[in-house]
Amino acid sequence: MKRILRTIICLAVVITGCKQATKNNHKLETKYSIQKDTQEWVGLMIEGYRNFNTDRSTKAADQIFEATELMPIKNLENYLVSAMVYAPKGEREKAFLSIERAIEEGFKNSDILSSISEYSSLHNDPRWDALISKVNKKQEEYEKTIQNPELLEMLKYLWAQDQEVLAQYEKNVESLDSTATDGDYSRLFIPVENRWEINKNKLDSIISIHGWPGNKLVGEEGSKVAWGIPQHHPDIFFKTKCLLLIKEATEKGDVDPIHYAQLKDRIARETWQKQKYGTSMGESAPYPIEDPASVNKKRSQLGLLEPIEVYAIYHGFEYTPPSQEAIQSSHEKAQVNYKKFENFIDLKKIDSANTCIAKAISAYGDINNEQLYDASMLLAQLNNKRSQHICLSILKVLIWRKWDKRVEILEQDEFDRLHSQNEWEEIKRLVKMSI
Repeated sequence: MKRILRTIICLAVVITGCKQATKNNHKLETKYSIQKDTQEWVGLMIEGYRNFNTDRSTKAADQIFEATELMPIKNLENYLVSAMVYAPKGEREKAFLSIERAIEEGFKNSDILSSISEYSSLHNDPRWDALISKVNKKQEEYEKTIQNPELLEMLKYLWAQDQEVLAQYEKNVESLDSTATDGDYSRLFIPVENRWEINKNKLDSIISIHGWPGNKLVGEEGSKVAWGIPQHHPDIFFKTKCLLLIKEATEKGDVDPIHYAQLKDRIARETWQKQKYGTSMGESAPYPIEDPASVNKKRSQLGLLEPIEVYAIYHGFEYTPPSQEAIQSSHEKAQVNYKKFENFIDLKKIDSANTCIAKAISAYGDINNEQLYDASMLLAQLNNKRSQHICLSILKVLIWRKWDKRVEILEQDEFDRLHSQNEWEEIKRLVKMSI
């Protein structure tokens, strides 16, 4: 089941030719939660994936297929998911119909079709070769419209290298035993960091010459790869630079709007702030959202295909927006944890203080910049490895946020104890970059 769910999620990233709402063609100004026909397909889609996650029944596939047919703009991945259920159950007619509908909606990657193991029972059917030929023809026709195919090949190479070093890292990690230290993991990760830096520099060079590589220049696949590079690279300033360019491309209809939403939400999560569009998902819930009551309106206005309730069920769980009371309670809890942190500092109960400040931070945005800065100065005074790690993490976040007092960090005597640490050089570098 977990493998199937990962396949579904990955389809949204790797499939080329996905239809998208653009500035000029989407008509999604009405709210998902109000429109009657929208309520129908949303409820049906959620029920379909609920059943899919339980037993992968034909009923689930029927519901997912029907719900997709009712979508104002189709998400073609759902047709492929339906076929993943139909084919192993011998429902060949429905399986081929589902794949045909995906092709009609813009799917054009025969490699993905051939790699989905659930479709293996279809391979001996004469219609399969015809289907592959049809997809290949669509891909060939589409490639003729790409303005810079050489640049596309370069981006594909960069991404292949990214995936190769990540796969090697995972393989190396499996060889570690229970005595492995954080340093062992860090050393194994160095090739990944080096590749990310190479890809960042390559993309910067591409941007300086061509601007953001969107669909017209490098096709949908190239555009996805370009977006994936800042997604992986840890430099928030680089991510932000790319985000502004992606926003412009989104407004022109030259990239999938999900690229902008996911990168913006990722930046929010990595700087401990609430996300705007609800695209950043945890194990069983989205990371905190800045305004849950209006998130679907924002998603619709941007041109995202589904409301958050459907997006969540794609990730294997159901989501109900929290009430105002629950939101207020979460904020108050964060403040209580912050006060406990201060009290434990006074009592010199360092482990408890570390735990409370970590809990307060995990509320994403309910602790303001001044509170974070005050906490960092208290933590910096402690001869405790975790305290100093949290302190340095806070300082990085404040700099990434471009907090107006960030330059003062380098002048504060409270941080003298940190100057001997390697990460202090990074703090100095980030402050300089932020000015």
